[in-house]
Amino acid sequence: MIPKRIGPISQNSKLPRRLFRALVPKDDGSWTANDEPLPFLRHLYSISGIPRPDSNAHDGYALTKAVHAKAIPLIRFLLAHGADPGTKNGLAVMVAIRRKDINLVKMLVERADEVTKGKRRRLRDRVVVTNEMLRMAVKCDARDIVQYFREEKGVIPDLKTLNTLPGSLVLPTVPLSIAPNAIADSPLKRKRR
Repeated sequence: MIPKRIGPISQNSKLPRRLFRALVPKDDGSWTANDEPLPFLRHLYSISGIPRPDSNAHDGYALTKAVHAKAIPLIRFLLAHGADPGTKNGLAVMVAIRRKDINLVKMLVERADEVTKGKRRRLRDRVVVTNEMLRMAVKCDARDIVQYFREEKGVIPDLKTLNTLPGSLVLPTVPLSIAPNAIADSPLKRKRR
C-alpha cells in the first residue's frame, strides 16, 4: 500500500540530528567518501522531487559535529551545500581552533576557488574572523592559527585578548632604562605652551 501525501511538502526541511550524533574522531583519521552519513546525504541532496534540506539546521549542528570528528569529506560536502561556519558565533571554527588544526580552520574560513586560466579572483571569506576566535587560539596556544589570524586575516587583538597572551607572545616593550629618552624624543609627545 502506497501512503497518500497528507499535505504539501515542507519548504523548510532540516537535516536530522540523528545522522550526525554518532560522529566521533577516528584514531587513524581515515574518513572516506563512503563513510556514513555521506552516501545517504549525497542521495538526499540528489533527489529532485523533494526540497533540499537546510545544511544549517539546528544551529549548524551537522558542520560542527563533522569538524569535531575531523571528517574532511563530510565537511567539504556540507560546505559545498551551503553550510555556514559562522552559525552560532562561529562554533565550527572555534572547534577547529581547539583542535589546533590550521588546515581545517583555513578550510572553514576561506572559500576554495575553481582553478581557471587567467586571473585568480579574490573570493570573500565564508566567515569573518573575530577577536573571540583569536582569543581562543591564544588560549589554546595555537601559534600558527594566531599568526594566520593576525597576518593574513588582519585581526587586531583587543585588550582582552592581549591580557590573555602568554609571556612569549607578548608584544615587545621598551626597556625602562631607554624609556625616558624615547618618550622625550617621541614625535607624539605633546608640546606644552
